Amino acid sequence: MAASLKRTIFKNTVLITAGGLLLKAVNFLFGVFVVRKLGDARFGQYATVLAFVGLFQILAELGVSQYVMREIARDRSQASRLFWNLVSVRVLLALAGIGVITWAARAAGYAPQLVTGVFLYTCTFLLAAFSAPLEAILTAHERFDYVTAMRLTAQITFVVLGGAFLWGGLGYLWLIVASLLSMLPQIGIGTWAARRHGLLSFRPQVRVRLWPEMIRSGLPFGIISLMLQIAASIDTVMLSRLRTDAEVGWYNVAYGLIFSLMFLVRGFKTAIVPSLTRAFAEEPGEVERWYYRSVRYIVLISLPIAAGGMVTAFPLIRLLYGRQFDPAALALQILIWDLPFLMFASLCGNMTTVIGEERAAARIYTVNTVANVVLNAVAIPLYGLIGAAFVTVITDLISALQFHFLLRRKLHLPPMGAFLTKTSLASAGMAFLVSLPRGWHLAALLALGAAAYPLFVLGLRIPDESERRLASRVRHRLGR
Repeated sequence: MAASLKRTIFKNTVLITAGGLLLKAVNFLFGVFVVRKLGDARFGQYATVLAFVGLFQILAELGVSQYVMREIARDRSQASRLFWNLVSVRVLLALAGIGVITWAARAAGYAPQLVTGVFLYTCTFLLAAFSAPLEAILTAHERFDYVTAMRLTAQITFVVLGGAFLWGGLGYLWLIVASLLSMLPQIGIGTWAARRHGLLSFRPQVRVRLWPEMIRSGLPFGIISLMLQIAASIDTVMLSRLRTDAEVGWYNVAYGLIFSLMFLVRGFKTAIVPSLTRAFAEEPGEVERWYYRSVRYIVLISLPIAAGGMVTAFPLIRLLYGRQFDPAALALQILIWDLPFLMFASLCGNMTTVIGEERAAARIYTVNTVANVVLNAVAIPLYGLIGAAFVTVITDLISALQFHFLLRRKLHLPPMGAFLTKTSLASAGMAFLVSLPRGWHLAALLALGAAAYPLFVLGLRIPDESERRLASRVRHRLGR
């Protein structure tokens, strides 16, 4: 069981991560192009549209998709029945969401162009009513090759169309049109894959009496999604009401860079959910071992990135966006410390799905979001984007601590004080070395940090016996 589980998770992690790397590379380069083409103010308006819709996005599905995915992972014979009812529920919720969110934007006093942007962006809910259930079916069957193909195709289509629109002198509204059009090939690939492998029947099986139970069961996942989206969007929305469009743009440039680094764990934490969900019922100890190794992995990669990112924030921002965005570098120096907490909380959120503790996760995210809203209401009027950056780090620290205490009881995480101390020292030593050179190009600074950190790790004897054996096997295979 353990060997088979390891192979499955490893294969799916590689698929998702490889696709994610390509996706992030394309998305990152396109993001730089978008910011440069729109400028700080118009990019701030675009970010405001995305954040405002994001606050209410849960109205489009109420967490039912994640519930359906987990239930199909447990019993694949339910696929067709749950799929068609999920599509039906999401179509109705999408129609309601389009009307309610567009009305809310107008009621909030946004300019007509922003309201139009909100309307166009909410129209993606209708297409997502088909694409998201298809992804849920494929994910439950662990067909991450097709899920990755769907996402890559959608992103490449968006980049091509959006790039053409911006290059032709059109505004950010046309970026939203591009995102709508990009969902069509995504749906096509998902439909073809499900039909090819016989994963579901394409004869609709709608049972209205199932909808109340689906919504009730999906509600904890919906609360989690709502809290996550509020925490991710409320700072941008508040900034848009209290500060300039340019400041919104600066903040979202820095925030976007942090989220782009999540590809380092996104593939793995996605791959483990269906696999460990099946394993938990038969062998809970295996899930505990995976959790422990995952936490060590996150610490080993996130702490040096945070330390190194803090000392290279200004050359990075200036290289990508120019000196006009120097305020974004100040925000990045703070936000980069959110990465370890964000990665850890994201992993833990998925682990609660595996072990059936989504209600506890919903409570944790609710506490975190309330703290986020209250602290932002105080910090943003006084300190603008710097206050928003500090609040983001503080609230994700609160979330990480709550998850630690929850899962320490459920999955028996061993003491990690010595490991955390040594990894912090290795990261600090690397950052100190990187901060010494003056006038070096960013690439040289990154190369210095990449060379120094492993030496500190080995010098402090951070890897344990299992990790040393793994490294030895990798060296042996590479040497053949």
